[in-house]
Amino acid sequence: MLITTLEELEPFAASLINTYPNIRVILLRGNLGAGKTAFTKAFCKIMGVTTEVSSPTFALVQEYQGKAPIYHFDLYRIKNEDELFGIGFEEYFKEEGYKLIEWPDIALNLIDDDFITINFDVLENNHRVLSIQV
Repeated sequence: MLITTLEELEPFAASLINTYPNIRVILLRGNLGAGKTAFTKAFCKIMGVTTEVSSPTFALVQEYQGKAPIYHFDLYRIKNEDELFGIGFEEYFKEEGYKLIEWPDIALNLIDDDFITINFDVLENNHRVLSIQV
């Protein structure tokens, strides 16, 4: 899907939830500034989150409450699986709700749940192409 404005992320997120109603883990892949956190903001908005949504780059995980709990991870600074255990990453998968994970590659061995991946590719004119892998 070609995204030309941030406003288009909300209907994209809504369609994702409707198309994959049983998926609770969403992996977000793309370069810095590709729109991963912007997508998470749109996702949280349609899920009824009323608090400010921000990047968890330094906190590693942000928790939000909407129609369901949402856990937003940014694993960019994580170097190995031991660090994931240190932040209790695996414990979040015992919880209900959505897990949105930026820079997910370091955690793939720890994710047992079904997931989808959204790839963010930046084009000219600051447009993005979002593709979904199931």
